[in-house]
Amino acid sequence: MKFIAFFFSLFLLTFTSFAQLEKPATPTKKELASVRAKAAKGNVESLSLLGQYYYYGLGVARSYPVALKWLNKAAAKSDVASMLLLGEMYEQGMGVAKDLKKSLDWTKKAALKGSSDAAYELAEMYEEGNGVPKDMAESVKWYTIAADKGDVDAMISLGFCYMEGDGVPADRKAGYDWFVKAAEKGESEAMRYLGDYYAQADMGNDCNKAIGWYMKAADAGDSISVKPVGVAVMKDECATVDKYEVAQWMKKHAELNNPEACFYMGGFYVMGIGVKKNPGKGMEMLIKDRELGAYTGDERNFSTNNLFTLYNSGELGAEQQQRLLRWFETTAKADMDDEMMAVLANIYINKEKASAMDNRTALDWATRSAEMGNPNGCFWLGYIYYKGLGEIKKNDGRAFLWMLKSAQKGDKDAMKIVSELYEYGIGTERSSKKAAEWAAKAKEI
Repeated sequence: MKFIAFFFSLFLLTFTSFAQLEKPATPTKKELASVRAKAAKGNVESLSLLGQYYYYGLGVARSYPVALKWLNKAAAKSDVASMLLLGEMYEQGMGVAKDLKKSLDWTKKAALKGSSDAAYELAEMYEEGNGVPKDMAESVKWYTIAADKGDVDAMISLGFCYMEGDGVPADRKAGYDWFVKAAEKGESEAMRYLGDYYAQADMGNDCNKAIGWYMKAADAGDSISVKPVGVAVMKDECATVDKYEVAQWMKKHAELNNPEACFYMGGFYVMGIGVKKNPGKGMEMLIKDRELGAYTGDERNFSTNNLFTLYNSGELGAEQQQRLLRWFETTAKADMDDEMMAVLANIYINKEKASAMDNRTALDWATRSAEMGNPNGCFWLGYIYYKGLGEIKKNDGRAFLWMLKSAQKGDKDAMKIVSELYEYGIGTERSSKKAAEWAAKAKEI
């Protein structure tokens, strides 16, 4: 079982296409009747509302064809909201044949009427080549129009355009300024991008400002920004940062059940970063991180393996270690977690003065994990049969079988053992060729 250090990498979110208009409230029967009556008399606001009721299915059965009828009437009277919805309907083919040119036409009409939402959508269309040839210069033009009207998404998009020189000459200062404008409007993602700006050597290269912006972003609701703060402090990448202040901030977010804040707060306690070293509190934080259930796959295993590292560190008291062992067992059963089962097999195999019961328990956990296809579980099951533990008899055939499965799943240690088994013909026919092949594979990892 390989121990994994405390570390998460940074990543950015991508934007989704075609922003949604704010839905009107569901009308009462009386309100719906009033809107119908006014729409029949040509009232533009009511024509638009009635179209939106049918578009969203508010107070009426959803019907795109009926929505199209009323929205067309409102759009003919220059209603911007209706133009935007018509653009979306033609883009998605909702109630009409999909027609990107008509979608572009309606969106442009709304933009020319002064809609910042439409200007933003139009910019995205030119950026993506959606219904029109891709044209980043035209995209920047419409992003600028939308941003000047206060659209924060357009500000962020413009920031990236200037940062990357996409549609405009590269100008990092201009990109930075657009991020600041979006941040000043409370946009948490813009705050995160400002953190990214200062974190990069070819941009700001100011770790204190980077961490400051990440903290502001997280406080404004961007939970992703907890991660880069934790990474920077855990790896001691910013010598001048106030670690006590960061630890108190991280603790606050952990109390708000941010899983990554729990993870890093656990690391802070284990390593004594910004707080008094307390492995027991670190264990509880790491358990909370895992129990919040925010991770899957490798990230889930990452959390498990860090707890396993702590279990083997010798820094926990006997009661704390026993508490962690019981938690491993309960969680492995409840979650059918094959990685945690492999961890348990490892713990019982390496237990000091292991009893016959401990050996059988190790075999049980290894078997469960291996049968679920976990490479570490396969390794430990092979190891048990390879060595023979107490009353569990050595079985070279089974040892080879499970070690081979682990090796085939990419486990380097299993590859080395399989190479040896082939070399000496243990549990399988002797083959110097296969021994060499597995040895070479192990060196490649």
